[in-house]
Amino acid sequence: MTPRPQPPLEAGSQPGCTLFELGKQFLRLGCIGFGGPIAHTALIQQEIVQKRRWVTAEQFLEGFTLSQVFPGPFSTQLAIYIGYRLHQIRGSLIAGCAFILPAFLLMISFTWIYFRFGTMPAVQGLFYGMTPAVLAMIALSGYSLWKTAAPDWILRFIAAATTIGVAFFSINIVLLFALAGLLTVVLSGPGITTASRRFAALVPLPVLLQLVWYFLKVGSLIFGGGMVIVPMLEQDVVNRLGWLTHREFLDGLALGQATPGPVLITAAFIGYKVAGFLGALVATVAIFFPSFVFVYIGVAFMKHWEQSPRMQAAFKGINAAAVGAILGSCVPLSRAALTGAFPLTLFVVSLIVMWRYKVGFLKVLGAGALLGLVARALAIQ
Repeated sequence: MTPRPQPPLEAGSQPGCTLFELGKQFLRLGCIGFGGPIAHTALIQQEIVQKRRWVTAEQFLEGFTLSQVFPGPFSTQLAIYIGYRLHQIRGSLIAGCAFILPAFLLMISFTWIYFRFGTMPAVQGLFYGMTPAVLAMIALSGYSLWKTAAPDWILRFIAAATTIGVAFFSINIVLLFALAGLLTVVLSGPGITTASRRFAALVPLPVLLQLVWYFLKVGSLIFGGGMVIVPMLEQDVVNRLGWLTHREFLDGLALGQATPGPVLITAAFIGYKVAGFLGALVATVAIFFPSFVFVYIGVAFMKHWEQSPRMQAAFKGINAAAVGAILGSCVPLSRAALTGAFPLTLFVVSLIVMWRYKVGFLKVLGAGALLGLVARALAIQ
């Protein structure tokens, strides 16, 4: 039976899942989403689009593009967007919070152990084996999305150019998206406009309010996501505010990378050092809160954008660039992770078993973690 077409983001649409199923799935994704935002995005695409078909590939790419337009962690914003598309405000809150919760709880546990017992070297072995599996999943996700987002030669050119720009020249992704959208708009009509934002400086406040204000500001300024926040945090948290030492800051970043969530979860580490568990909770809520606001603003405008042929053309170009960015990111990630025969072999094997034999990512990830522990114990490179 042919499904009834549904206008995007309209109240009264018939979602493909219940609120409970939505929360359960994003809680699961939050538990296994290791590997950074691109890996999170690939995992969401595999589970929500390909496996469960709750949203279409086109809708997924629209959410991916929207998440790149506004500042914030784009994998978290993508979860919020999908929740909104399926169940409006309630869905966005459930999907976003469920996706963040595992990383928050794990980060709190790591932080508590860190400040009492020191670091955990065994984690390195786990991630030594997990990383190649994550890279394989990213590559497969990019290949799958390529077929949807680049159906003609212009969009294939945009996707390929973006792949090269990200992989070999480290060109800013936001700039590439803007150029891709502009190119497709030029081929169909007038261009687009941009806007700028200004933010006030941090003002002296009691500690908890200072945490709220500072991390609200940080969460509102993260264009590009991920490690973009590191220089900002180091300058303020270490040098100006004195909340952490330089060593503690680096260790906090390392622990953040050991969780399945976005690097922004490092805010929990900082908040815990400043004001205990309550500080961690306040800092985490504050840094992610702007992401919800930006998604709500974005979907409100997208209702109008989807009715505009020019904006549709722009989104086609940006979607193609998004696929290129996913594929392009595999190259620098591979340079850092596939540094020996063992991780390279594990990457190839993971690619084959997921693509050829359709083995689930969670099984591959678990096997990789186990093999990584063994390899580290035996000093296999």
